Amino acid sequence: MKKTILSVGYPSFPLGLAQVQRQKLLAKAILLGGYEVTVLCRYGIHKQSDAIASKGNFEGINYIYCSGSSIRPDGYIKRNLLKIKGLFGEINYFRSFAKSKQLAGIMISTNSFHNILFYFLIGKFFGVTTTVDNVEHWTSIKGYKRLTRIEKYLYDKFYFLFTDNIICISDFLLRKVGAFKKGKIIKIPVITDFDKFKEYNTTKRLIDERYFLYCGSEVYFEVIEFVISSFEKARMNNMILILVTKFSKKLEDRIRKSKIENSIKVLSGVPYNDLVNLYINSEALLIPMRDTDEDKARFPHKISEYCASGRPIIVNKVGEINNYFDNTNAYLCSGYDEQEFADAMQKIISEPEQANIIARKSYETGYVVFNYKTYSNSLISLFIEK
Repeated sequence: MKKTILSVGYPSFPLGLAQVQRQKLLAKAILLGGYEVTVLCRYGIHKQSDAIASKGNFEGINYIYCSGSSIRPDGYIKRNLLKIKGLFGEINYFRSFAKSKQLAGIMISTNSFHNILFYFLIGKFFGVTTTVDNVEHWTSIKGYKRLTRIEKYLYDKFYFLFTDNIICISDFLLRKVGAFKKGKIIKIPVITDFDKFKEYNTTKRLIDERYFLYCGSEVYFEVIEFVISSFEKARMNNMILILVTKFSKKLEDRIRKSKIENSIKVLSGVPYNDLVNLYINSEALLIPMRDTDEDKARFPHKISEYCASGRPIIVNKVGEINNYFDNTNAYLCSGYDEQEFADAMQKIISEPEQANIIARKSYETGYVVFNYKTYSNSLISLFIEK
């Protein structure tokens, strides 16, 4: 019977954005190493329309909703009762895997310090290794309410004291760990499934016009506004800008102020298959990075997907970008400057052959360093007893 690593801490597997995708890809890398993986979601957060079975297998990865439901109920009392049920259910699954001698370790992907404490204690109780996957420097992100801000401070300041091993997504986060000598620390950057990209049918374009593409959360409105302003400065009548994000009132007002509002389209709730289609058929993929601790610490998941799409990328020389990209495999902007971004857009359209060469180099880079398969052995090493 194969040993099992339990992947825990995030409640929406297998449906979700960057963090869930990373959790899935880390699990796939572990499967390649000969272990089983089961994802435990303590309770459900999905809408009724997105409901999935409370237990199942997704692309070879077993998952269980410990509360018995993947749905987030409307009622406050029922919702919190399911959270309590999920907590005890999760503990019971830990006990069950440990009793059958299957439990090999715990992989923790969470935004909450209290969850790190909980899983660390669980690991100690059952005598297995815990590993935290850290992808953000939380205290550099503004706008949290007071209690959340305290929790994020505790996470950044103390999380490494309550885990056996650590995975960091960036050099910035590695430096923040400091003198951690308890166990192993490895770096795993953004990752994606390059083989899966080949499976998508992208022969039929979803958008007939030629376009630049930006994808990102409405939380980063400053960045969205930067992209719009850059596109305005590029002044290309035969191009449109597609923004894959939530169409908020603030964004609607910004687009209406633009002299080229008819050349800007917003798409929301795009299915993943269609999103890949948009990637592959774009003229270029835009991902501005600000010179802030937040952007130096993080490494957007989209970067790996953009490489897998084989299209040119326009990005800034910030943080992890400097470790993997130069002017041969991306259009790098030295500053967070709208005109520089606009110039890069113009260059891609005016020099299509060179743009295709750079895009091919981007794919080749990504296939080596952003392919989840690359990290199977180093992941497994975290759970092998010394």
